[in-house]
Amino acid sequence: MTIYILYFIFFAILAVEYEIYKFNPKPLLITSIILLGLLAGLRGSETSRDYYTYQESFDFIYDNLTRNDGVFLPIFEPGFMGIVVLFRSIFIYNYGVAIMLFFAFASVILKILSFKKFTANPFLAILFFYSQYFLLHEMTQIRIGLASAIFFIALFYYFSNNYKMYVLLILLATLFHYSAILYLFLLLFKKDLLNRNLYCGLLILAITFSLFTIPLINLLSYFDPASVSGRLTNYAMISEKGLAKQINVFNVVTIINYILCFYLLFGVPKLELMADRFTVFFLKCNIISILILPLFSSIPSMAFRCSELFGISSMFLFASLVKYLPFKKINLVIVVSVALLIFCVNIFYANLVLDYHIINFK
Repeated sequence: MTIYILYFIFFAILAVEYEIYKFNPKPLLITSIILLGLLAGLRGSETSRDYYTYQESFDFIYDNLTRNDGVFLPIFEPGFMGIVVLFRSIFIYNYGVAIMLFFAFASVILKILSFKKFTANPFLAILFFYSQYFLLHEMTQIRIGLASAIFFIALFYYFSNNYKMYVLLILLATLFHYSAILYLFLLLFKKDLLNRNLYCGLLILAITFSLFTIPLINLLSYFDPASVSGRLTNYAMISEKGLAKQINVFNVVTIINYILCFYLLFGVPKLELMADRFTVFFLKCNIISILILPLFSSIPSMAFRCSELFGISSMFLFASLVKYLPFKKINLVIVVSVALLIFCVNIFYANLVLDYHIINFK
């Protein structure tokens, strides 16, 4: 686990230094992209849980390329298949490494570009990104990692009211993970308004749902399987058979998220918060993420996927605490400590990744 800890220390130092001295971030942002891209792209097969599954997928897609019965189209997204076919056509050996490197660098580049735009300290955003979602997405779930990266770029157009381009980019993201289509629901948000009572109510509703399991799996059983997407049906079948990992809706990271949202809603003067439209928007996304987890807890795979889609916005909220906490000089110490806690939970308790080693080239 040493390399993960060294990466955390490196990003923590950058975050602290930038907050104090405000140096030119570009060279070190490029360095961060290279370091993260190589860490994810060159990881060995024993480092992450999904690596063997992806390797089998690469072979299956390419080996069935000439089939025209569409047998694997409901399972694999078109964009994912296209990347696999392209890289397997170019690389005779080590095509799996080339594909992993593409997904790692494409995702990291797009996300770090968004960090520079949506937060005053991009290195703080990188620190929180690395502590949770990098380990979850770029190191494990590479398709949703790229889809969420495209979502962040789509937000450039969302905030400039270019909704057509936003929709097009979300549809592009959907080509890499079908669940990204849910990002279209954000068009229902009113960017310039924040109803504190409404979003406080949603948080209280999430706590209430956490005390009970809503039997959504039973509702799905009323659908004719032919009318439900293959992936949705798979989620239902897995849950029915008890094969899905059960959700701890009051885990440490979720509790921290509750505290974060309640503090931003009621601990920050409304006019001051409303002046920061990015924080307001990401706060809404994070609250939706918190609500989704217990709402779909009877279907764990679906709950995790849908919650992660919106929860990834939390990195911007945590970075904003340096500005909004009332402790002045120790704000930065508190924020970095929170990042350390989240990192330790994900590394040593949740076991998002295993001991790191570089892939064996053939």
